[in-house]
Amino acid sequence: MKIANGLLVTAAYTFRDEHGRVIDSSADNGPLTYVQGDGRLLRGIETALDGRTAGDRLSLRLPPEEAFGPHRPELVFESVRANLPPDIRLEPGTELFSGMGDRPAFSLRVVRETENGALLDGNHPLAGKTLEVDIEVLDVRRPDE
Repeated sequence: MKIANGLLVTAAYTFRDEHGRVIDSSADNGPLTYVQGDGRLLRGIETALDGRTAGDRLSLRLPPEEAFGPHRPELVFESVRANLPPDIRLEPGTELFSGMGDRPAFSLRVVRETENGALLDGNHPLAGKTLEVDIEVLDVRRPDE
C-alpha cells in the first residue's frame, strides 16, 4: 500500500544535524507512527514519504524551511528576573514553559544570564538548522486495521 493522506505510517528514523551528530533516533525511542497528512510530521519528510511503500528507505537533507523554520531574531529577548520563576537557575539551555490564560504553553530557552534577568530564546532549538534524515518505512495501513 502506498503512503497517502489518512493512512497510518510506521517508520524507523535517524535525525542528524548539519555536522552529522545524531539528534534523535528510533533506535533510542522506538519507531515513529503517524497519520499521513495530519500535520504532525515535518513538512519536508511528509512530502518525501508520500507515495512510498513499506521497505522504502530515504535519505533527506531538509533546509530550515522544510524542517523547523528559520531562526527568528524577534523571538530572542531579555526578561527581568521578577518575571522569571524564583527557583529557576538561569543557566544556558535551561528550558522554561510559558502560557497566558487559555493560550497553549510555549517553550523558552535561557541563552545567558544578564544583569537584570536572562536572555531568552523562543525559537525551536533546531530552528535555522539543516537536518539530515534517514527513514525506513516499516508499515503502511488504514488506521482501522
